Amino acid sequence: MLRLLREALGPAATVEISAQASGVDLNVRLAGGQVLSLHVKDLDAARAPEGGADTSVYVLRRATRRLQDEMRRAGLSFVDTSGTVHLALANILVDRTNLRAGARRAIIHQSFDPFSDRGSMIARTLLDSVPGERTWGVREVAAEAGVSPATATRVLRELERHGVQVERRGRSAAVRLTDPHALFAAWTRAYDWTRNPSATFNAPMGDPARFLARTGRAWNGPRWALALQAGAARVAPLSTWSRVHIYVDVPDSPALVTIGEAQGWEPAEGGNVVLLRPWYRTSVWHGLQRIAGLPVASALQLALDLWHYPLRGREQAEHLLETVVVRSR
Repeated sequence: MLRLLREALGPAATVEISAQASGVDLNVRLAGGQVLSLHVKDLDAARAPEGGADTSVYVLRRATRRLQDEMRRAGLSFVDTSGTVHLALANILVDRTNLRAGARRAIIHQSFDPFSDRGSMIARTLLDSVPGERTWGVREVAAEAGVSPATATRVLRELERHGVQVERRGRSAAVRLTDPHALFAAWTRAYDWTRNPSATFNAPMGDPARFLARTGRAWNGPRWALALQAGAARVAPLSTWSRVHIYVDVPDSPALVTIGEAQGWEPAEGGNVVLLRPWYRTSVWHGLQRIAGLPVASALQLALDLWHYPLRGREQAEHLLETVVVRSR
């Protein structure tokens, strides 16, 4: 606004500014020595105020030509951010149009991860349903996922590029998952199991199934769940395995060592038991199931973790995906 005023009055004009509660006071010194005392304030009304020349200068923000003309006829001074300055004062009349309005500031768009811990609850909820058969409202899917409608809206906006169909109906939207494979593939590009901090131990295992049964009976620590191959073997067995991964709900990574040692396991690089502190601190427990007395992560979480796991992980993940996660139920 000040730049437009200076351009309209010429390079010799100087402007001194002081802020007031109701606006801004300007003292403008023109080239001939004349001083103008102006009070600048926003125009709140949709139409021009009553006429009458005074020292008020109204700030308009890209007003219509009709409103500008009304204010001219009423003898009112204004500066429009589109590049128009009209000063109708006692001893001066300035009417300039098509001034350079100044470059607009770029709008900063912050990226939003739809596969963050909280954000992923939307994808988990949609993948829990039969693909293509259920249509959700935004508030409905938000309530089911346990997130705010604002979070759901931001996540869905991102997921539209990954197989989630969103039909706009006025202010509302209908949400339908049309391509679960595309959604899952996008997720695997944003996440892999190595994001989970881990501690590795050697344990007297022998037969893995018997070892897990013993562990389940003896466990007296925090919430836990079988993960990766050990979990998949309970849900949709496909390949043999000899390493046990366990999610443990602990506040920090050093607590994993405490938990393992309390079980009598020896810390060892490359050991046969891996305790994981979930990167998905909250959503990893979504869909937790109990199979043969043991807690197991959801089939979706197992498939996500196994997708990048080097020991037959992709094969097992695809088997889970087709037989459990996205099959018609």
